[in-house]
Amino acid sequence: MKHRPLTKLIPTQLASQRLKHTTLIYVLFFSFFISSLDANADNIFVRWDQQLFDRFYDTPPPNEPMWSVMEVTTEFGHYRSIMGLSILLMAYGDEEHQNTGRLLSSAYISTGVITYGIKQLVRRKRPLDDMLGNPSMPSGHASIAFSAATILGYEYPKWRIPLYIGAGLVGFSRIYLGRHYTSDVLVGAAIGTAMGIVVWHNRITLLQWKF
Repeated sequence: MKHRPLTKLIPTQLASQRLKHTTLIYVLFFSFFISSLDANADNIFVRWDQQLFDRFYDTPPPNEPMWSVMEVTTEFGHYRSIMGLSILLMAYGDEEHQNTGRLLSSAYISTGVITYGIKQLVRRKRPLDDMLGNPSMPSGHASIAFSAATILGYEYPKWRIPLYIGAGLVGFSRIYLGRHYTSDVLVGAAIGTAMGIVVWHNRITLLQWKF
């Protein structure tokens, strides 16, 4: 699929952009609202989260081969996978693929900044951690996977559903392996999707930057 020409938007497109940006604001607001809840307190939100975690988490000893499948799946949400793909596209692809790689990088960076910022604000412990190490809320793997799925889904519309299913499996793997609560994954998915949409609809400006 070819990138759309880097031209100015007509008024109807601008109106559509405003509607999409308004929707994104609501999505991000919802994500921040969920993240702002006291995840360490004893309330119905935390109990619901714990119940879902207990249902999906595969307690030791691991259930093979499902555990191995989830360990492989979760790596698709690691920053190494997304940045590796982005670098390959920019280094060895044609102009269209180079642009895709640059948009993936932009989505990754913006998603990572927001995800890291919320982690440091919320400071939620991971499900199996007694000490606060790398904060749990939101899931970085989920946010990265959904941001990449959004960019690639716009670029290759026929693959959009499989891409989002793959991102959903990455999110599920984080719960199955005991790394995150369900709410961590949902907030991460919302952030990643929202930032992917923001990057795509601002690609005209972003693709003018050479990096």
